[in-house]
Amino acid sequence: MALKHQAPRGTRDLLPDELERWQWAESRARDVLARYAYREIRTPLFEDYELFARTSGESSDVVQKEMYRFQDLKGRDLALRPEGTAPVARAYLEHAMGGAGRCHRLWYMGPMFRYGRPQKGRYRQFYQIGAEIIGTVAPAADVEIIALFVDLFEAWGFRDLTVAINSVGTPQSRRAYGERLRAWLEPVRHRLGADSQARLDSNPLRVLDTKDPAELDLLAGKGGDLGPMPRMLDSLDEESRAHWAAVLQALDALGIRHEIDHGLVRGLDYYTRTAFEAHDRSLGPGQSALGGGGRYDGLIEALGGSPTPGVGFSIGLDRVILVLEQRGFAPPPGPAKVFVVAMDETRAPAAVLVRELRREFVVDWDPEPRSFGAQMKAAGRSGARCMVLLGEDEWKRGEVVIKDLASGSQETVPRAGLEASLRAQLGGELNREIPSR
Repeated sequence: MALKHQAPRGTRDLLPDELERWQWAESRARDVLARYAYREIRTPLFEDYELFARTSGESSDVVQKEMYRFQDLKGRDLALRPEGTAPVARAYLEHAMGGAGRCHRLWYMGPMFRYGRPQKGRYRQFYQIGAEIIGTVAPAADVEIIALFVDLFEAWGFRDLTVAINSVGTPQSRRAYGERLRAWLEPVRHRLGADSQARLDSNPLRVLDTKDPAELDLLAGKGGDLGPMPRMLDSLDEESRAHWAAVLQALDALGIRHEIDHGLVRGLDYYTRTAFEAHDRSLGPGQSALGGGGRYDGLIEALGGSPTPGVGFSIGLDRVILVLEQRGFAPPPGPAKVFVVAMDETRAPAAVLVRELRREFVVDWDPEPRSFGAQMKAAGRSGARCMVLLGEDEWKRGEVVIKDLASGSQETVPRAGLEASLRAQLGGELNREIPSR
């Protein structure tokens, strides 16, 4: 019989075995972010629709095609958040965080929502982790955020990453470049798809976001006599050019491998100057991008605040976990577990003992009155390191039996010394932490 209810298309359930990988990745990220002195911020899952329409750009795919937009019972125009930076900027303004210090290092993690065609590693409810530095225009902030970006991936086990980087200039230089790009593409307009033709009129830089293979070949100069595509870097103003040079020099000093990608633009309108992505080239063409970010010096001003620079990134955790799974990654085992087995006469005191042991140990047991054999089988399947048996005769004498489920050896110990005996037997497995790389 078909199930009556299933998870909505483009969403999924994260089951316990899979969540162990997620929790490992989240724990690693929290550790790196703490060492960089970033502080967590949590914003609502939905915001005023206008927040995203104003900051992302009316012509962006996010606003035009992907927004989960709705009205509440009072008719307010709302949207599920499609990204995390605009809500962070809104919170920064709403709570007057700028008055508490010049530079704020913030990070967030949680679900985002975009309506799109579901495919492997891409969902309509997806999860991101992101970080922002708000309050400084210094190129060193761009470099710090890129270093943090790379260090997060390295903490998850990614090696030999390449940072693709470009400068998208200021709104003024971007408009000038857009006109050059439009003029360059105009002779082959008929070879562009309907979406790209519309973008060519409204926002030419968005044509560079295309995923269409034929259009990508066109932009790369294949199959035509257009000559080389105009470069954004050639349209930069003097200040943006100096900023760009300082970023590249600092990346070299830190030994962060990077390559200039003249076609790299971010998909949201609020980005300025530095734009970047992380690529793992071993994943193959079209599959190597793992996350991205950039500078957004005009975002907070667009929301009604005073001019306030910022730079940040976001990483899709669904994609990260998928790659780890494909590479056979399994998280390190957690703390050792204890399984308590009771007889008919010791079931009531077993419940008390389980609660006491859980103050220090990871403890499992069977709450149903099953046979001794059934409980033994459950203990073997549980993955527990030790079993504690409350035999009727032993309990009357104030004793319990500890069995090592790996070796099969067992010993009888006084009830009063049970915790100490478990500590000694479990040793380093008791509070085992995820090791640092």
